[in-house]
Amino acid sequence: MTRISHTIMRALAATAVLGTVTIVGCDLGKTLEVEPAALIPAVTLETPENAALLVSGAASDFDCAFGSYVVVTGLIGEELDDALQTADRWPYDQRTVAANQSRYSTNGCTALGVYQPLQAARVSASNVRRLLEGWTDVQVPNRQLSIARMSAYEGWSQLLIAEVFCSTVFSTVEGENVNYGTEITRSQALDSAIARLTSAITAAQTVGGVAADSVRYFALVGRARAYQDKGDLKSARADAVVVPAAFVWNVTTSNTNSRRQNRVWSENNAGITPSSSVGARYRQASYTSDPRIKVQNLNRLSNGTNVPLWAQTKYPTVNTPIPAATGTEMQLLIAEADIATNRANTLAIIATMRAAGNQPAYTGVTATDDLNEIIDQRRRALFLTGTNLGDIIRYNLTVTPAAGTLTPWNQAYGPDKGSQMCLPLPQVEFLNNPKLH
Repeated sequence: MTRISHTIMRALAATAVLGTVTIVGCDLGKTLEVEPAALIPAVTLETPENAALLVSGAASDFDCAFGSYVVVTGLIGEELDDALQTADRWPYDQRTVAANQSRYSTNGCTALGVYQPLQAARVSASNVRRLLEGWTDVQVPNRQLSIARMSAYEGWSQLLIAEVFCSTVFSTVEGENVNYGTEITRSQALDSAIARLTSAITAAQTVGGVAADSVRYFALVGRARAYQDKGDLKSARADAVVVPAAFVWNVTTSNTNSRRQNRVWSENNAGITPSSSVGARYRQASYTSDPRIKVQNLNRLSNGTNVPLWAQTKYPTVNTPIPAATGTEMQLLIAEADIATNRANTLAIIATMRAAGNQPAYTGVTATDDLNEIIDQRRRALFLTGTNLGDIIRYNLTVTPAAGTLTPWNQAYGPDKGSQMCLPLPQVEFLNNPKLH
């Protein structure tokens, strides 16, 4: 395995809008390959005149990475069950992802990779932010808003990596130089996310206006979640209360090319034989009766593995947007933070959530009851939006099937405790990062 090519890493950082310019842009997997001929050097794109293109490219990188993240974390958690006879997909559902496996580490976002797409989105946003900070408001219209947006994407990419990886590395690109990072803990990665999201919030506040407020709320949701992951509910609540209850930041999708498709829909919808099925928990009557969990029984089994096929209908088309950050999640965070100090508010939020799910009145009496109810409402209200695996790890939940139980493909399921389910730092990172060997 060769070390990462500086030139290709630079091209990665430049990003590109697919179909507009041909550069390696968002494909971190190509940092492990020989440099192809006839690529446009990334540096030639890094001019103020191309700022809008670069911003759009970084946004596209994040959107594609997020779609893959939702599916992958759904498979590892309980939202989706694998239904294919494709062996290299099984470790997700089986909870046995190993550092030397390629799908999770080097596959792109259209092939259910997770490490590569998130790192590519992070590096893309970081590089574009750095470029914007070096230009002027005269050179780039709405420069400060773009800086806020790139900071938000960078921080969110760091957050998502931190939530599901046991450890990680945050390398960066500046000019012709690759600044290789060292291995850091989940807590350190969350600290990095908090710092970057804070800069996004500050930049958006400076700009003001509807568009900047939307970026600010997006960053606030991310920072609140990072604080929550660190166990700092006081700081998390302070951010959450600023976000309007009706706020939604959508990852945009379309059918212009496979990168732009709604990845959940392309993986699982009623019009195809799904590659994955809705998970067993969400096939229960108590969940299927909840209008927030839109699923359909296809009344047949998958070929070979005999998994009951159910389709999600929450995303009915290839271009249905996916909510990445919502006021609903923040309301549930507030409810959790208020259990001990303002239970009346916790109960009010629970009542609102249960009403949305057509559920009867809540009857829990203890703090444990309240937290368990909030966790269940998170499963329901945030179904297939990329929060479930983070919740499983954060709350150290026990998942099913139990560890050691045989899978449909006759192999054993891995760990069933959330604290044991984080993903390992990929072997390719050790092989290609000189600071790790």
